[in-house]
Amino acid sequence: MKLIKKQNGLAIIEFTIVSWLIFLLIFLIVALGAYVFSLQIVNEATRKAARLATVCYVLDRDNIAGVVVEDIPILGFSDSNLEVAYLDAAGAEITSDLEVNLSAIKFVRARATGYGIQLISNLSFLGTNGFLAAPAFETILPSENLGVIRANSNTRTRCPKQIQGE
Repeated sequence: MKLIKKQNGLAIIEFTIVSWLIFLLIFLIVALGAYVFSLQIVNEATRKAARLATVCYVLDRDNIAGVVVEDIPILGFSDSNLEVAYLDAAGAEITSDLEVNLSAIKFVRARATGYGIQLISNLSFLGTNGFLAAPAFETILPSENLGVIRANSNTRTRCPKQIQGE
C-alpha cells in the first residue's frame, strides 16, 4: 500500500514527458515536410525560368524571374533569389552585350540562391536557430531560338513584364 501512495502522480509525469516528445516529433515531421515541399518548388522555379529563358528574347532576362516567382506558393522566395544567365559553348557566362553575342549563346542557366525556411520555435535546435538554408539549385538547358522568330528579322518573342502590385 505504501508503494502505491509513493507512485501517485508518477503516471502524469510520464505522460507529460512522452506526450512532449511525441508532439515534438510531429512538429518535426510537419516542418521537414514543408521544407522538402519548398525545396521542390524552388527546383521547379529554376526549371521554369530556364525554359522561359530559352524561348524569350535575351533583353527580357530580368523579367523572367518576376514572371516565375508570381506563381510560387511559398513565402520568402522573391525574384532576387532567382538569376538567369546565358552561357557560351564552354559554359562560361556571357556578360557583355547579349544582343551582339546572340550567336555565341549555347546554354541558359537558371539558379536559385539565398533561400531558406524558418522553422517554428520548438525546432530551433535545427540549423541556425531553426533556419534551414536551401542548397543552390541550378538548371542548365541548351538555348533554343532565344526569342528570335526568324533569322535576320526584327520579330522577337518578348516575355511579359512583371506586374507590380499583384
